[in-house]
Amino acid sequence: MIGINHHVPGRGHSPGLLRRFYYRLRGAEQVLVRPAAELPLLLISCAKADLAGVDRLRQSVEETWLTLPENYRERYAAILEQAPPLVVVLLRRRNICGCLGHHHPPGSESRLVRRLRGLSGVRTGEIDLAFEAIREWEPSPLSQPALVSAADTAEMTSFRYQLALLTVFLHELHHLVASQEPEAVVRSRSQKFYGDVLADFVSRHFGVEYGLRRESDDAPAPFEDAPR
Repeated sequence: MIGINHHVPGRGHSPGLLRRFYYRLRGAEQVLVRPAAELPLLLISCAKADLAGVDRLRQSVEETWLTLPENYRERYAAILEQAPPLVVVLLRRRNICGCLGHHHPPGSESRLVRRLRGLSGVRTGEIDLAFEAIREWEPSPLSQPALVSAADTAEMTSFRYQLALLTVFLHELHHLVASQEPEAVVRSRSQKFYGDVLADFVSRHFGVEYGLRRESDDAPAPFEDAPR
């Protein structure tokens, strides 16, 4: 089970020389995404080889978000009201530190964000997401239901990935707009959002319960943090 790692206040995440070399070798792409009105405008920056991750994130914020019942979307209403109008998302397959994502505090943002602010004057935030690591992530010990058909299983797997991307995106956005809130508070909201939405989806689509699985004493806790 992979968890979201600790966020150290005032400390940005440096991509390192290897990642910079990777971006130069592969080339970089920037894709502008206009999601639902209550979400910020996104400029997704990634290596050209990672455009499949862009499609997944775009689907999460343009389509998956709008399929959620309103009572779940309202949980992030106050946070989204404070979000910058434009958010740059540095999309990677994985982070060297093992984190699923980071928010980038003021002063630690990339050159791209500084250029955008200078040219437009628009308040701009920045986060990074590791889309391959998120795909493998299981944030809560929920049991996989036994579905009847391969098509149902594929639908479940696809939705779970989209929801995981959306959850980590909202988690980092929460940190971005409420940097004073402790990690435990942000993580608790993210964990409950993911678990409740997934249980609701399974109940509505398949008529089965998505229940808790018993954990061993030495099993890692949901959203377990690891050293950065």
